[in-house]
Amino acid sequence: MSTEKHGRGVIASLYVHADLIKRGYQVFTEDTGQGLIDLVAVHLTTGETRYIDVKCISRRANGTMVNRPLKENQKQFEESSGLTIEFVYADTETYEIRYPTRRNKTKKIAA
Repeated sequence: MSTEKHGRGVIASLYVHADLIKRGYQVFTEDTGQGLIDLVAVHLTTGETRYIDVKCISRRANGTMVNRPLKENQKQFEESSGLTIEFVYADTETYEIRYPTRRNKTKKIAA
């Protein structure tokens, strides 16, 4: 992996982290660079928990956005835990953040 690609990914993750805080979430980060998810966000009012994998927006030569599927180990995590990993796309050039429509797999965890 190139340093430039890694750097863009770190920047994208920081943008999303800051945006989630502005939206009322407490955000926990992945610290090894090798995790299944990048962020865990817990809404301070509602208690909603989101498991987020941040993706830096990439575009094809024709300008269309490249969408990435879940990796096999992420699918296995979802199946075994019953939780949903959300892809959040961040553009490091325009500062745009896209929160895709959520899949209906999330289950509430009792405290």
